[in-house]
Amino acid sequence: MDKIETEFDIKIKDNFLNQKDFNIIKSIAKNTVFGSDDIAYTKKSGHVFFTSDAPKEVVDILYKNVSNFFKIKILNINLCKYTMVAKSDVAQVHNDVSEQTNFQSIFYIEGNQDMHCGTGFYIKNKDKYDLNSHIGFRPNRIVTWDANVYHAPLSFVDSFTKRISLITQYKIEY
Repeated sequence: MDKIETEFDIKIKDNFLNQKDFNIIKSIAKNTVFGSDDIAYTKKSGHVFFTSDAPKEVVDILYKNVSNFFKIKILNINLCKYTMVAKSDVAQVHNDVSEQTNFQSIFYIEGNQDMHCGTGFYIKNKDKYDLNSHIGFRPNRIVTWDANVYHAPLSFVDSFTKRISLITQYKIEY
């Protein structure tokens, strides 16, 4: 929370998990049914997506791998959910910073390997958000950033197709 919202420290790692761990996470994703009770809505940004809690086994896989790979001390994982994002009409720009969250990740599981099915990162300019960077979708890719950075799925572009990912929010020691 000490960094200003225009400073990006985005990290990307392809083939993040070994095949065994990726298969566990993907298998659970394939068996997750997203229904009307699973819709999440963020009023401030209009961010709408389907969500389902990840089981402890998945949380443990991410905890171990994120901590080891990024050499960070995770104090707590506050949220770890499977998400399905569908097409939308507008960019649903938001950040997730709070007293409990200062670091986050998205782990791509299933979807169209396309630049426009990933995540955009924005700079806030007065009352608008300007797209600054975007990361394409790729299975077994993790993207991490400080929770104060504005971001959104690129679900508003014509070529966007639904995707399934894991979003995780952490409290880490800086």
